[in-house]
Amino acid sequence: MDKELLDRFKAFLIKKDNIVFAYVFGSFVSGTQTKDSDVDFAVYLSKVDIDAAEYLGMKVELMDIAKRDVDIVILNSANPLVKNEIFGSGVRLFSKDEELESDFIVKSLFEYEDMKKYYKLSYDTMIERLRKEVSDNG
Repeated sequence: MDKELLDRFKAFLIKKDNIVFAYVFGSFVSGTQTKDSDVDFAVYLSKVDIDAAEYLGMKVELMDIAKRDVDIVILNSANPLVKNEIFGSGVRLFSKDEELESDFIVKSLFEYEDMKKYYKLSYDTMIERLRKEVSDNG
């Protein structure tokens, strides 16, 4: 992970009034990125409704910094599985309100725990269907 690049991401994002806290996650953080990998960001917004121009402008500027494609997850509306991945393995770039961030993380972890049994059931059902398809076709 490139510390100088992380500092540049932080310097850009922290200036955005609407962003309360931000993370970077995915292959960029885990060290498994390839030349074609994007950089994944997660941001928590003080005003949830971000217009397309603001979102795309932020994406373009982050792409200029990263010199590659980027993906931006809006934490306020992300599903529990995605939030669990971000908070479990992501790197926090900054927080302007650590109490709000902490409360949001705890709430997100409870949401994930509530949904975990459904994720497992869905996964098990998918595996069962795939096995049946393979056995029926092979």
